[in-house]
Amino acid sequence: MKKILYIFCCVALLALFFTHPATVALGCSAGLTLWYTAVLPSLLPFLIVSGLLVGTGLFRYLNRFYAPPLSRLLGISQEGCYAVLMGFLCGFPMGAKVTADLVREDHISAEEGNYLLSFCNNVSPAFLLNYICLAKFGYPTVPWPLVGVFYAVPLLYGFLTRPLWHFQRENRRTAKQASLRRIDFPMLDACIMDSFSTVTRLGGYIILFSILTRLSALLPLGASASVLFSALLEISGGIDGIVSAATDLPSTLQTSLVCACAAFGGLSICAQTQSVIADTPLRLRSYLAGRLAVTLLTLLFLLLLPSAAPALRGCW
Repeated sequence: MKKILYIFCCVALLALFFTHPATVALGCSAGLTLWYTAVLPSLLPFLIVSGLLVGTGLFRYLNRFYAPPLSRLLGISQEGCYAVLMGFLCGFPMGAKVTADLVREDHISAEEGNYLLSFCNNVSPAFLLNYICLAKFGYPTVPWPLVGVFYAVPLLYGFLTRPLWHFQRENRRTAKQASLRRIDFPMLDACIMDSFSTVTRLGGYIILFSILTRLSALLPLGASASVLFSALLEISGGIDGIVSAATDLPSTLQTSLVCACAAFGGLSICAQTQSVIADTPLRLRSYLAGRLAVTLLTLLFLLLLPSAAPALRGCW
């Protein structure tokens, strides 16, 4: 039955490609532009440098500055703290990619990697501040309370769910912790090729889901269902749809819906995450369970906090 459903979906999609070539071309162009102008220049340098840091073990020197409090708060190894840092600062799917690299190099266990995957793969602060807060909502200044709540929610989820995961905070291979590798050209070549392979695959997913978002407008759905479906598919299209369709809603509800969409990331990000963890013991269901929980918590917190805390009224 499942195989028949897959075949039907593929045939239907292929038929849409042939019958609506202009829509497909627009979606492809939009996805390619997004990948080339935003994803490639912002993500590729981080992928290369992070690959070198993990491959050489030099990331542990960075850990000295931020890992001790994070390690105590979340009960994770200091190596795992690097995935948290990159996942919160560099955006989707950098947290998943770094976690997969750490598991692949045996710096952390698969169990710790699945725990990190459940909350440390997030939208980047640059996207949240520039695209959502300033471009879409038009805030004259950065709404720091909103930003703080947005990133505190996944940390809170990680803290609350830590007792459900069973792994040692200390690394199992202390000998490997002390070893460092020198950077050489074979390592640099491998990091560059791996980074280009990763960012190219991400571009393919971005283009594919951009096309699907355009084609979804052809479905006989109501306005609300169409916006919800766009948010389910892809983050930027979903945010655009919510902002455009929810002009009559209270600002608190509109902001909460947009931030919930950003917290989830869409099926496009799920596909990208699966792509970067494919050759590791990491499980996509760990990521999905965490994303769904963080999305729901983000929506609830942003809806309820202004009522519970008068000082936050008007902050979003």
